[in-house]
Amino acid sequence: MSDVASQPPRRWSFWLIASLCLNFFLIGVIVTGLLVARNRMIVGAMTGAGGGGLPPDVVLQMLPHSGAIKMCDALAARVENFRRLGRETVEARRAVFKVFRTEPFDDAAFRAALIRMTAARVAILQERQATIAHVVAKLTPEERRHFTRKIVQRLLSLAKPPGGREPGRIAEMCESIGAGSAKELPR
Repeated sequence: MSDVASQPPRRWSFWLIASLCLNFFLIGVIVTGLLVARNRMIVGAMTGAGGGGLPPDVVLQMLPHSGAIKMCDALAARVENFRRLGRETVEARRAVFKVFRTEPFDDAAFRAALIRMTAARVAILQERQATIAHVVAKLTPEERRHFTRKIVQRLLSLAKPPGGREPGRIAEMCESIGAGSAKELPR
């Protein structure tokens, strides 16, 4: 007879294989998540959706009371600018459509109309950026910390915050917090 020593079963090999499988699974989940986020970013940039910022009604909900009043005041001070820029955007879109329908088609006029429409949209973005800078400059360090905590909570939460894009919602929200400038906001 041969004296073959019996070896104890190798339990560590099972755990090694399970760990490797779990690691490959997690790598796949992470890569898939990154690809989905990249594709959403591209679609958002192409369609103009998700311009990189939060809607004003969501920001109002996240700011502390004193910061929300400051934001309401800043928005009320710029209502006429946004109205003017909104009209310009609508007129620029109409001009693009009008040139597009006109026969014979004039390529130079169409390009000029597109440039006008782009400039109108950029002007709105610049006005939004100026409003954001104005509000942030007026916030206290404590108000900024509060807002930052709310942003982190929103990012960690999978639920969407309440709120919609109904007209007059911002004015209604400003009025509910007691901002004196609420009556100057569009309804």
